[in-house]
Order: sequence, then structure tokens, then C-alpha cells
Amino acid sequence: GRDTVELSAYGSFKNQEPDWILKNYAGNHFIWKNDFGKTRSFRVGGHLYIPWTRSDISVAFENIQNMVYFNGSSMPVQHGGSVQIFSASLDQKLRFGIWNWNNRITYQTSSNQSVLPLPKLAIYSNMFLNFRLFKVLNVQVGLDCDYYTLYPGMLWQPATMSFHVQGDNPVKVGNYPLCNVYLTCKLYKARFFVMCSHVNQGLFGNKYFSMPGYPINPRQLRLGVSVDFAN
Repeated sequence: GRDTVELSAYGSFKNQEPDWILKNYAGNHFIWKNDFGKTRSFRVGGHLYIPWTRSDISVAFENIQNMVYFNGSSMPVQHGGSVQIFSASLDQKLRFGIWNWNNRITYQTSSNQSVLPLPKLAIYSNMFLNFRLFKVLNVQVGLDCDYYTLYPGMLWQPATMSFHVQGDNPVKVGNYPLCNVYLTCKLYKARFFVMCSHVNQGLFGNKYFSMPGYPINPRQLRLGVSVDFAN
């Protein structure tokens, strides 16, 4: 197991030609021919693991110059300036007997939300009981939640299979928790599960979208079984 403090750092620099398809494309709905310059990116970061608190901490900073992105008209364009991204995340695991609570909290900023939109804060939390019955049945029952703050989410363009920014007057998505209740049981090589996804539907309002125009699936009950036949 990981029983010592771990500390690391890294850095990288890339000077790349944009993908050929970003320069040349002809389809039923879109045609473009672009003369893009190279994209330059510089990234530095670090990581710290503290064993006695079971904490993983990581930070990163990246500067991207001449970034190519899809604009509000779903066309690839090159941003002439630089975009900076900073992120810091904490992965924290708590355990007391059969009770477990795993959390990941990420803070991130983009210097240009119209080119690279990002939510300021994203949280994933999973609280569960993990125990064994009759010495052979492994059981896990819990609740997990995803949440991120409001931001001008990207749109999907099926014709080019790409995400693009919204353009003027963007619609914001987020600020809505998505929660699931689940039960899994493992007996030898067989695993059974029951999940009620989006269990909190209607508790925090009815405006829940994963992307502009794409609502989150309504509450669903799912059951399943999987068997591992590998030796």
C-alpha cells in the first residue's frame, strides 16, 4: 500500500501542427480550408499524496498559444492570443469500519471562457457501506452525487462530431446535483446490481441539463448482472 508521503512535479512543452482535418474538410453540411499556424502549449504541475489522511492533491497550470477551437458557427478557428488554465484538485477518502466516503473536488479557471469554457468548481462524492454477508457475499450500498457550478456549456455538432462554443448570449448549465442510489452484490465471479439514477429528480428544481438543449435523463431504475468467465 501507499504508506509514505509522495511528492512529484512535471513540466512539458509542445509545438504542434493542428490536425489535418481542422485545416481541410468537405462534408454535406460544412466545408473549410484553413491555414493555421502551430499551437504552442506549456504545462507545469505537481502532485502530493499524504498517507495518514489519504489525501491526493494536485495542481496544474497551462498556457496555450494559437489554440484551435470550434466557434459558435461550428467552424474551426484559431485564437490569436493565449489561453491560461489553472486547476487544483483534492481527492479525499474517508473510512470508518464499513462506512466509506470518497470525494473529489476540482477548482479550475480559464482565462477566456468564450474560447475554452470551464466550470469553476466540480465535485464528485460517493458515500457507501461496504461489508460481507455469510462470509462469501460482498455487498456495497451507497449514494453518489455529481455537481458543477454554472458555466456556458459546449454544444454538440453531429455533422462534424465535434463540440463547439455557443457564441453570443450563451446559455449556462450546471448548479444542479445529479444523485444515484445503488446496491451491488458480488458472489464469487457473479456481480448483481440495482441502481436508481437521478433519484433527486424534482427536489432541486426542474431545470437540469448536462449540455444546452440536452436534459439529464429522468429518474430510472436499473437492474443487471455480470459474470466473469476468465480463469
